[in-house]
Amino acid sequence: MSISRSLKTVTIALALVLSSIAGVGAQETWRAYEGHEAIEIPFANGPISLHHVPDVWLSLSGAGPRRFGMDTGSTGIVVSAEHFIPGPRDVAQGPGRLVYNSSGRVLSGEHWLTDVVIRRDEHTPVATARVQVLKVDRITCLEHARDCRPEVEPRNVSYMGIGFDRGAAQATAGNSSPKNPFVSLVSLASGRPVGSVRPGYVVTRTSVHLGMTPALTRHMAFVKLTPKAHPPGVPDWNGAPMTVSVDGVSGRGTMLMDTGINYMFISPPAGTRLERGRRAPEGTRIELFMPNRLRPQPAFYEFRVGRRGNPLHPERIEVVRDPMVFVNTGRMFLEGFDYLYDAAGGHVGYGWNGRVSHEYGGVTPGTYDAP
Repeated sequence: MSISRSLKTVTIALALVLSSIAGVGAQETWRAYEGHEAIEIPFANGPISLHHVPDVWLSLSGAGPRRFGMDTGSTGIVVSAEHFIPGPRDVAQGPGRLVYNSSGRVLSGEHWLTDVVIRRDEHTPVATARVQVLKVDRITCLEHARDCRPEVEPRNVSYMGIGFDRGAAQATAGNSSPKNPFVSLVSLASGRPVGSVRPGYVVTRTSVHLGMTPALTRHMAFVKLTPKAHPPGVPDWNGAPMTVSVDGVSGRGTMLMDTGINYMFISPPAGTRLERGRRAPEGTRIELFMPNRLRPQPAFYEFRVGRRGNPLHPERIEVVRDPMVFVNTGRMFLEGFDYLYDAAGGHVGYGWNGRVSHEYGGVTPGTYDAP
C-alpha cells in the first residue's frame, strides 16, 4: 500500500472515532425511527451482482406471485397483461407511458390503481400497497436507445421502480398518483398498524428492508434532501446532492443510486478530459463525495477506471450529454454501502458495510445538510 493510501486509511479511521465521540455535531436522525419496525425481504435471486437486477416477489390482481426487478433508478410498476387482470377494486386511470432513459425503452399502456401484495418469498405476504401501475401493451424505443427492441403486446414484463425524483426523467412529472409501493403501504400481513413501518426503505447487498429502525441505521451518514412541491400523501424529494471529482476536477451536482444497471454514467464537470458520448478511458480517477467535500467526510468512495480489484468498480463508465453535473452510480455501489431512502423525513443515508477496504471509501455517521 502506498504512503498516500496509508494516510487516507488513518484519516478515515480517525474521522470515525471522532464522529462516535462527538456525534459530528448533528442531531441523531436515526432516533426518529425508535418504536418503528422494518420488514426484511431477501432478494429472490441472491446478492447484488453485475449480472442481474435484484428481484423481489409481488402479486397483482388476477395473477399469482411473480418476481419483479427492483429498480431504485425509476418509480412505478410496469406489468404485462398475463401478470395483472384488473378486478372490481381496480380503477382505470387512462393511457400512460413510462420512459427508461438508461436503456431508451418507452413502455406504453393503461394506468390502473390497484392493490399490490409485497412478499418475502413466493409463499409469504408481508404488506399490501395501493398504487398506480402501468399495464403495458407496447414497447417503443428512443432515438438513441442503448438497449431496446420494439414490441407489441409484450409478455414477461414485471418491473418495479422504487426511486424518487424520477418524474422529469420518466415523462411522468404531471402524474400525481402514488406509484412507489414501498412508501405507499395500506396494510401489514402481521396485522400490526401500518404506521409502525415508516415510509421508506434500506437497501443492502442482500435484501431490502421496508421501513427503518435504529439498529439498521445508526452507522449511517444522513443527507437532508430538499422538498418538491407535491400533493399531500405523495412524498417526493429532489435528487441526492454530491460532488464528483474526475482526475482532480470537481463539480457539484446530484447522484442516483440505481439498482437497475450494473454500469455508471456520468455527466462530468467542465474541464475534464472525458468526451461526452464515449466511455471513460482507463486510468481515469473518479471520486464521489456525498453530499460534498467536508471534514469529517460524511460518505465517499473512489476508483480508477480499469482497475478491477475494487469491488465498487462498475462494469463500465459511460459519459453522457446531460447539461448538469450528474452521476448514476449503478448497483455496484451496494458492494460497499447500505443505502437508505426516508420518504417521510426527506433523507438519504449511506452506511459502510465493512466488505470493502477503507482505501476505497468510508462513512462518518451523522446528519449533514448539503452546503
